[in-house]
Amino acid sequence: MPEFDSARLDAEFSTYRAAMLPAITPDGPTAVRRTVRRRRRRAAITVAAALVVAVAVPMAGQAGLRRDPGPPATATPTPSDSPTPSISSAPPAPDGRIERTELLAATVDLPTWDDLPERPDGKACGSRGIRLSGDPVGDDANLLVEMGYGDVDRDGATETVVLVRCLFGTRGPAQVVAFDRDTAGRIVTLGRVAATADPTPEWLIGLEVRADGVTRVAMADRAPGPGWPLEQSQRQWRGYRWDGNRFKQTEGPSGFGPNPHAADLSVSSSNLALAREPGDSFAGTIEVRVRNASAGEVAEAVLSFDLPWQLRPVGDGWKRCRENMAVALAPYRCTLGRLAPHADIRLTLGLKRAQGTPLASGKATIELFGSGADGTALLERERDDNLATFTHYYR
Repeated sequence: MPEFDSARLDAEFSTYRAAMLPAITPDGPTAVRRTVRRRRRRAAITVAAALVVAVAVPMAGQAGLRRDPGPPATATPTPSDSPTPSISSAPPAPDGRIERTELLAATVDLPTWDDLPERPDGKACGSRGIRLSGDPVGDDANLLVEMGYGDVDRDGATETVVLVRCLFGTRGPAQVVAFDRDTAGRIVTLGRVAATADPTPEWLIGLEVRADGVTRVAMADRAPGPGWPLEQSQRQWRGYRWDGNRFKQTEGPSGFGPNPHAADLSVSSSNLALAREPGDSFAGTIEVRVRNASAGEVAEAVLSFDLPWQLRPVGDGWKRCRENMAVALAPYRCTLGRLAPHADIRLTLGLKRAQGTPLASGKATIELFGSGADGTALLERERDDNLATFTHYYR
């Protein structure tokens, strides 16, 4: 560039600076402070907004997780008129579950035995302030046979149900009893569930308590004993439910029909008074009574006579027998045949002492047997009354 042009440019820039510099005034301290405060406010607002967003987003997510699904968008929500549930202040029912060892160690009351069949030995069983026995081979009264547990009174707590027998090895009596606890924890008697009775049931076999509170009792019409196996007894289950005051039967049969294996026969006889007849013979009659006290039929009843050999049957009274007693030989048997339920038969039977056969006064016996339709012997709980003894003498 020519030196002239350079000089001209320098002159122009000098003139421009001289004209513009007076119009340019730099910011003072006050202006600087205003600028700093404005920038700080913008920064604080920005930070606060960021914090609000950071907190609101997770809270909204959690609320969405907790909230139950609402009604469809088209449904109009209505306020609920359900009453506010009240909290009951009633205490829970006491737990009536009593373990065997605790029950055997406790003193308890039982429903009285007085209204039940007596023990065969005539002894009495206590019912107030007694201790139950756990020895099945002993001779103690009030034997604890079996236990069960369940809510029998429907109060929400468990009760204890036991089978108690007045004396082990006899035909009873026995009863099923429910125990509970009072609020102090003491054992109390709730009530009798079931018991033996006359004529049936003679035997209580066992028990179970169902979940619905029904106590089921297994029982038999005949009790086991000498000459009577339990297998020949009729058995059934009966169910009992607590009605708030006592146990009532709600399930099962109310009685037993005639036992096809059983009979209740008896025989009795008057004495034999022998009077002299023409020649050297003596004769007389006895009145024999045969009874079937059971509700079942006896297919065949038989009388067996244990007589001195000097005495033999005579007369029309023996025509009831199937055998021809005129030609029969000792020992004498008289087959009567069928005995209807509750039959009562009376026979007048003649006996004669033959000539030339001396016979001193003494005793003779008659025994009664029964059999079923299949020919098997019928069992009886008592056979003492199946044997009759009479005295023969001279008048």
